[in-house]
Amino acid sequence: MMKLWQKIYLFSTLLLVLTLNISGFLLIQRFHTHLIQTEINKCISQQQSTVAELDYSASLLHSDASTAFNIYLSINSLMSPYERSLSDGCYQILDPDGNLIYTSFSFPTPTSFEDLEGLTADSTHYIIRNVDQNSFLYISQLCNIQDTPIILYYAKDITPLIQEKYNYYSFFIKLDIIICFTFGMFMFFISYFITQPINTLINSTKKITEGHYEERAKLSSKDEFNTLATHFNLMAETIEENINELKLSNENKELFINNFTHELKTPLTSIIGFANLMRTSKYDEAIFEEATEFIYSEGKRLEKMAFKMMDLVYAKSTTLKLVPIDLMAVVLGIKYSLEPKLTSRNLSLNIQGTSAILPLDEILIHMLITNLVENAIKASKPYSNIDIAITSLQDKIALSVTDYGIGIPAEHLSKLFDPFYMVDKARSRANNGAGIGLSICEKVAKLHQAELTITSEVNHGTTVTLLFPMPTSTHQDKNLLN
Repeated sequence: MMKLWQKIYLFSTLLLVLTLNISGFLLIQRFHTHLIQTEINKCISQQQSTVAELDYSASLLHSDASTAFNIYLSINSLMSPYERSLSDGCYQILDPDGNLIYTSFSFPTPTSFEDLEGLTADSTHYIIRNVDQNSFLYISQLCNIQDTPIILYYAKDITPLIQEKYNYYSFFIKLDIIICFTFGMFMFFISYFITQPINTLINSTKKITEGHYEERAKLSSKDEFNTLATHFNLMAETIEENINELKLSNENKELFINNFTHELKTPLTSIIGFANLMRTSKYDEAIFEEATEFIYSEGKRLEKMAFKMMDLVYAKSTTLKLVPIDLMAVVLGIKYSLEPKLTSRNLSLNIQGTSAILPLDEILIHMLITNLVENAIKASKPYSNIDIAITSLQDKIALSVTDYGIGIPAEHLSKLFDPFYMVDKARSRANNGAGIGLSICEKVAKLHQAELTITSEVNHGTTVTLLFPMPTSTHQDKNLLN
């Protein structure tokens, strides 16, 4: 398939060749025709001048003659001055019957002048004939010399004029080759570079189709291509936003499924165990009641957890019941559940502080703190520590999770709570995503009227702090933020 720059180059070169050659040949032909017509007019004028002088000379000769004047007998003496003055032309004179009276032709003479016949008084005919690869101009005129009719023929070799036309053609062809070659060279590079912005746009669209939705066309030109690139980038931004929204929706769904699946493991194991006990054991009313009660309560808890997580992921409104829970007990339970991960990374989780009874939703607060600790694990280097501290301030209870890992650049701190924002995408994907995400952590914190803050220094670590208000009652109902 021919590329655009090749089409521009080919068609512009063909247009130049056709236009230049047609106009050049027409111009040469017109110029040549003008030269020939000028030469014809010159020869006709010269012939008419010859006729006038011949008539004048004959009148002088007639007045001096002592005998009767005969133009036919005196023609040689009358024409002798013209033989000496003419270097490129010659004459021939015939009587009205076609008998030759005088000739000075020094080049091939036509056998007949049929194409010059049909002369009338004071009329002039001319014709150009090619004889032996030469071109001659023949002019005939019927005139009266002292009342004697004669036919005067004038002939001139115009071969140099005809040859001049071919010389012009030859020169023009050489000039034409030089011009076309020069134009072709310049047009080759011009057409190539002028279409480079199109190649830039093509490469950008190719990268976008390959999934690089952040790709933008970068052009420095100030022409229509720049306008096209601007609109293209706007279109790409819109596409990227739509793709990101779709990705976010899919990630939300995946997030819900992953977390819900994870939370299902322990209660399902217990439910299956009690159900199997009921299926394989002999009927015992106490065991039967205990098992069915456990199965029912665990099932209801799973149901509530599913709705809670779905509401958090999709940011819907719901009402949650907060009950007094020992925050230290939650932390210790998290340490126990994360022990395998800590061991695999050779990390130590240090817990400091005392018990703090707060109104909490155990499922959500467990998810929040677990996420913070897991993020600390991902950011920590092997054989390092992670510290969890619970401290009482003047009017708040603070829970802080501190790691001494890679840290977070300052420019990223303000974006950490954006949905699914990742500082290091490659590292986050290598560690199976970002858990429930800090955006959901922030929602859980706000649900508990807690403030979530992050301080970090690159290569020195990160501290995430949860500031809970001092409890004023042991029973509170809170609305999840819209």
